[in-house]
Amino acid sequence: MDDTERRLLRALALMCEQYIGSGNADWLDHQCISAGEDAVELLIDYGFVEPWPDGRRGGLWTESGKAFLASI
Repeated sequence: MDDTERRLLRALALMCEQYIGSGNADWLDHQCISAGEDAVELLIDYGFVEPWPDGRRGGLWTESGKAFLASI
């Protein structure tokens, strides 16, 4: 990923964790808000989040996602 993409993902990950996350880098709940849904889907595409195994809305931070959050 290039620097611009990394900066965008950094902002997205931090905003998601702050506004729709657990605060402990455990899970995200997009609360059926379309921007949150899009954000979670994008983080899933990059491997930073995985969908809940039971199909709940949002997802769980992956080890890669947790490492990315810890690095910023």
